[in-house]
Amino acid sequence: MDILKWRASYETGISSMDEQHKKLIGLVNTLYNVLRNKESSGVVKEVLEEMAKYAEMHLKEEEAILKNNDYPEFTNHLAMHQGYLDKVKTLMGDSEKDEEAALKDAYVFLRHWWMEHIVTEDNKYGEFLQSKGVK
Repeated sequence: MDILKWRASYETGISSMDEQHKKLIGLVNTLYNVLRNKESSGVVKEVLEEMAKYAEMHLKEEEAILKNNDYPEFTNHLAMHQGYLDKVKTLMGDSEKDEEAALKDAYVFLRHWWMEHIVTEDNKYGEFLQSKGVK
């Protein structure tokens, strides 16, 4: 069961970013399902690690597109990405202390952060990049 459903209103109009966002939402759904099904902590950590790696790749690609197109909010966007990466690192470290609570906290953070970031911040650059001819 998917907790998050992709909607057309989430799209930035930049096809590579939209496809990566869909994958990230899919990983949030996978994390939700493994937690809901009370999978072993090893399975949960595997999903978190996959998400961390994929998100890092996505953020780097997104940053490159924004920088190469002189996005005026680039510095602010970059700071948001760094805040995300710092929080994920903290959450992964916390999972060593109180595993169950930390894994649930990680899910809540990831779900909220990605939805908020895609819908608000990424939609801003979508219009800008489209005006520069990026598809």
